[in-house]
Amino acid sequence: MKKGWCLILLLFVAGSLSAQDCAGYYYLLNNAEVEMTVYDGSNAPIGKTLYKVSNVRKEATGTVSDFTATVFDKSDKMITTSQGSFKCSGDGVAIDMKVGMPSLSQLKDLKMEAKTTDAFLNYPANMQAGQELKGGTFEMAGNMGGMDVGVAYTVSNRKVVGKEKITTPAGSWNCFKINYNLSFKMQMLGNSVPMELTATEWFAPGFGVVKTVSYREGKETGATMITSFKK
Repeated sequence: MKKGWCLILLLFVAGSLSAQDCAGYYYLLNNAEVEMTVYDGSNAPIGKTLYKVSNVRKEATGTVSDFTATVFDKSDKMITTSQGSFKCSGDGVAIDMKVGMPSLSQLKDLKMEAKTTDAFLNYPANMQAGQELKGGTFEMAGNMGGMDVGVAYTVSNRKVVGKEKITTPAGSWNCFKINYNLSFKMQMLGNSVPMELTATEWFAPGFGVVKTVSYREGKETGATMITSFKK
């Protein structure tokens, strides 16, 4: 259960950016594959998510792509998959919040219903230190083994706090450092299971999110980091 929580809470990908050139973002490169490794609070790998990009296209509001996120445990056994979309325009970029939702192994058999909401996290063009960013909430209702299940994510208090250079096995990037609050709640059998965390992500302009770290009561609970990139 602990590892399941880490996967669903830490695989929260968001893109941000210098929106003048959408083509460089990894979510907008047709057939690109991005591997994000997931770590626990002791910095030990516990799984990964593989993102595959497809159907990059032009629409009236800008460039849009679809992608599939497949979650694996540390033994490379597939846990679940989800689909999302990415948008880029002159105003900035936005990522579908549902991409991080089905990462909990206990939810792999969840059948989604019509009550699912569409929600995106937006990142404005010309990002700068000190800037406050809008949050978002994603809610989903479904059925699992005959039981009604409700899931909700809320991201709030997002703020750009500075710039840092981040190096991973996939490369090095000059990134914006963004802090935010993350609230997760699952309702099942009349019970509500909440979890509150703070988090930091490092976003590389013209590329995308490179790393995230989450904390609970000031203690690191886990992280994600891009470890492979193919285009």
